[in-house]
Amino acid sequence: MAGPGDEDRPTAPEIEYSDPVDPWATAEAAAIAAGGQPGGYTPHPYPGGTWTIPGAVEATAEEEPPWKRRRTWLWAAGATVVVATAVTAAAVILWPGVSPIDFVPLAEPRRVTPSVPVTSAFADTEVLGDRAYLASADDNGTLRVVAADTTDGSTLWESDGAGQATTWKSMLALPDVVLLHSGPDSATSTSRVVALNAEDGKRLWDKRIGSYDEVRPGAKTVLWTDRETKRLVGIGLSDGAEKWTQADPDSSAIHLSTTIEDLAGPAGTAGRSFSPDFTDDERFVQIDGDQTATVRDLNTGKAVGDPLPSVASTSDEIVVHNGRLYVRGSAAPQRILSYDLGRLTENPVIVHTAPPNSSLSKLTPCGERLCFVQTESYDRTKDRVFALGRNGWPEPVDVPEVEDLVPVGDAVLAVGDETTTLIGASGRKGRTEQGVTVRLDAGNMLRFSDGLTTSVTDRAVWGIPLGESAVPLGQLADVRSASCSWNTSVITCAAEKDYVIYRFTD
Repeated sequence: MAGPGDEDRPTAPEIEYSDPVDPWATAEAAAIAAGGQPGGYTPHPYPGGTWTIPGAVEATAEEEPPWKRRRTWLWAAGATVVVATAVTAAAVILWPGVSPIDFVPLAEPRRVTPSVPVTSAFADTEVLGDRAYLASADDNGTLRVVAADTTDGSTLWESDGAGQATTWKSMLALPDVVLLHSGPDSATSTSRVVALNAEDGKRLWDKRIGSYDEVRPGAKTVLWTDRETKRLVGIGLSDGAEKWTQADPDSSAIHLSTTIEDLAGPAGTAGRSFSPDFTDDERFVQIDGDQTATVRDLNTGKAVGDPLPSVASTSDEIVVHNGRLYVRGSAAPQRILSYDLGRLTENPVIVHTAPPNSSLSKLTPCGERLCFVQTESYDRTKDRVFALGRNGWPEPVDVPEVEDLVPVGDAVLAVGDETTTLIGASGRKGRTEQGVTVRLDAGNMLRFSDGLTTSVTDRAVWGIPLGESAVPLGQLADVRSASCSWNTSVITCAAEKDYVIYRFTD
C-alpha cells in the first residue's frame, strides 16, 4: 500500500525465491497449540578479475517472489514515518497486533533499592513482560541480580548466585532463565556463563568457557562454540548439561536463524531484540574453515539437508533470516547471494552486485526484505541504504556514515554516531535527528536526546508512534543510560545507587 506522494514512484525489482521447505512447520504448529511461544573468500574467478558462482541466478525485474510465510502480514504503509515535530496525517496499516502507543509523560519513577548500592563497575537491566531484571557488581566483583515487578516496583527476589568475577560483561533475560556472562579472566583466559532461575534467582548452572568462545541461546538449548576442545556443544538451558556435540576442528562461524516476528518487539540501539521468539525457527548455519555451509538443528546438532561447499569464509558477512541464507562475499566486485535454507544445494540467487570500488556492509533483515549499506569508493560519507526483496525500495537512500541498521516493522532506522535517520516503508527518507532512536515494536519507537553512556546523566525522551508526531515524554533523571532497557510501556535503568522504572503509558 502506497502512502501519500508514493503514487508515481517506480516499483522496485523483486527477487525470485523458490518456495522454501520448512521441516519445522509441524513442530511449530504443535508448539503454538501447546501455548509455546540475538579472512577473505575468493570464489571461482572468471576472466576480468571478478567472480561468479556456477549456476547462480540473477534476479530480474519481472520475477514475483512466492515466499512462504508462517503468518499473513499487513504491511506498514500510509504516511512516511518521520522523526519530527510534524508529520503528514494519513491512514496507516500496522502489523497484526500492533497499534500506535498512546504515549503519556513519564510518571514519577518506581525506585528499586538493592541490598548493595549500584556501582560503576558494572550495571545492566533487562525487561521481559512485566518483570525487570536489575544487575550490578560491587567493588569486589560480586554480582547481585534483583527481579522486580514493573507495575509497582516491588522486589520479587534478589540473588548473589552468580558469584564473583574480575569483570562482568552482560545479562540476558529469557522466559525461564537469566543468563550472565563475565568478562575474561586474564590469569586463565576464560570467562563464565551463569544461569539463574527466573522464578527465584537460584543458580541453575555455571560454565567456564574460553575467552574467544561464543554462546548463543535458543528456546531450550544454548549453543557453545568450544574453541579449546574444538567442538560445537548444545547445552540444556535449564540444567547446563551437554545435550549434543559436533566436531569443529577449524573454528566455525555460527549464525542463528531469525524470523519476521523477531523484528517486531523491543530492541537495543544496535538492533538486538530484547524478546525474540526462539521457537519459531530453531536452525543455525555453520560456516567451517573450508567454506562449507551446513544447516543444523539447534536442539540436536544434526544436519538438516546436505552441506554445501564453497559458500563463504568464516569472516564473510552473513544473515540467516526468514528461511534464507544471505552471504556477502569479500572478492571484488562484492556481491550478495541468497540461498534457500530448506534447499541449500540448489543454485543461489544473486541479490545485488556492487559497482567497482564499492563495498557492501551492514546486512540486516527488515521485514521480508534484506537491507544493507553500499559505500562508494570506500568513502563513508557516500553511504547508501538499500532494501531489496518483496516491496523493496525503487532506489537507494543516501545516509552518510551509517553505523547500524535497525528494522522497525517495514521501515528501518539508519543509526549514525550521533544521529538517527528513519527511512519509511516505501523508501522515503525522513529527517535526520540528533540522539538515538530505538524500536519498541513494529510501529513505535523511543528517541533519546543523546547517546547512551555509563555515566550518571539526564536523558530527554520522546515517544514516536508510526505515522504520527514525536511525543515529548520528559527526562530520565540521573541514570546510567547505557544500562537502560525498555518495552512498550516502561523504561528501566540503573541510577547512581539504585534502579528506576519509568512508565510512559497509562
